[in-house]
Amino acid sequence: MKIIVHLVVVCLAIFVLTLNCWSQAEVPPIVLPDLPQFYFDALSYMSDQEGVSRLDLYVEVPFEGLRFIKQGNMFLASYEIMVSIHDTTDKLVEEKTWDEHIETQDYDVSVSPRAGNLSHQSFLITPGRYVVTVQVRDNETKKTSRNKGKVTVQNFSKLPFSISDLMLVRRIEIEDEKKVISPNISATIGDISEGFNLFFEIYNSISADSTQILVNIRNVKGDIVQRDTFMQQLDTLKKSSFPRVNSSQLIAGNYVLEVEAIPLGAHVEKPEESKQVGTAFSSRTFVVRWQSVPLSIVDLDLAIDQMQYIMEKETIDEMKKVHPDRKREMWREFWKKRDPTQNTDRNELMEEYYARVAYANKHFGHYIDGWKTDMGMVYIIFGAPSSIERHPFDIDSKPYEIWTYYELNREFIFVDATGFGDYRLQSPIWDRWRTRPR
Repeated sequence: MKIIVHLVVVCLAIFVLTLNCWSQAEVPPIVLPDLPQFYFDALSYMSDQEGVSRLDLYVEVPFEGLRFIKQGNMFLASYEIMVSIHDTTDKLVEEKTWDEHIETQDYDVSVSPRAGNLSHQSFLITPGRYVVTVQVRDNETKKTSRNKGKVTVQNFSKLPFSISDLMLVRRIEIEDEKKVISPNISATIGDISEGFNLFFEIYNSISADSTQILVNIRNVKGDIVQRDTFMQQLDTLKKSSFPRVNSSQLIAGNYVLEVEAIPLGAHVEKPEESKQVGTAFSSRTFVVRWQSVPLSIVDLDLAIDQMQYIMEKETIDEMKKVHPDRKREMWREFWKKRDPTQNTDRNELMEEYYARVAYANKHFGHYIDGWKTDMGMVYIIFGAPSSIERHPFDIDSKPYEIWTYYELNREFIFVDATGFGDYRLQSPIWDRWRTRPR
């Protein structure tokens, strides 16, 4: 792994040197925290008990975020999961802790970004709004990651016709004539050409004969970019639904998925019940991103704009004008040609570049995105400095910082002339950036 990281750093340095002659030596790598990464999803369903609903919690931990140890011919890892559920008054409602153990004979599996372990727990909870906190602790490194999310547990017993929360499905298999589903916990769609399945339950206490299912996908602007319509027969009070959603026209980005189920041929015993029968609705968010592409990239046009430090403006403008399919192809071709490890799925050079962009956004942004700032630009081009000398309160000068790169024999001075944290370079890196857009 260290050899690959070193190779990536050297390639990125040569890459930048070839384009603009910015540096004379390799770029220092980004040091990322060695924490266990994970995804979780909490979905509510009707339960068999009166007054409570079932909350299903799924936790997926990718293998590459765990520390495996070799014992004999096996590679072993283990981690602890702690789940706590609080109501709106911050009162603890449920808590559960358990361990997961993993073993494999294949080292490549233990470090694969595509392999992971899925855990599932169910809770019976009174309908309402809650905050779910999930903590994952690697038992080998003793390091912990935590994530939390808000969830609304529906009261399905009060509705004559309703649907559960929506699950994105990674794959469906048949075992003993029954469907076995593997959930997509990260809610990330990688291969958009094949589409994807949903899973939800339909609760039909009005004995409707069938339902019309409308599926809408909205982009971040709220515009509907994809519509699908399905018909499903209803022969039981509880029916599982697995509609296939077309995603071939979606570009990388964040989306909202909406499902509306309209009951047809309802049978009600009392006239007043017919007034209570309406359409059932549920929604959720998901992300479209391409395989082997950093998770931080959710907008292709933005990802192209962020390449201004390694690509000519004319090339960027040309790439953004073409059809989305061609745009995606050109962007992939650009990075594929510069992949230092052509025989692997990962493009470490691209990952390094966009990791620097993400770091710049997190640490240097103010009224503009961090990658557009002078500090962000220097960080993206040269990586982390060898040393930083900060002078925020000197009496005889405005706030300034000095970044030094010993290996490159370079020094950059940033001055906050306004006092609002907008640190500007004292001298431009290169003539082409004197009038760069911000």
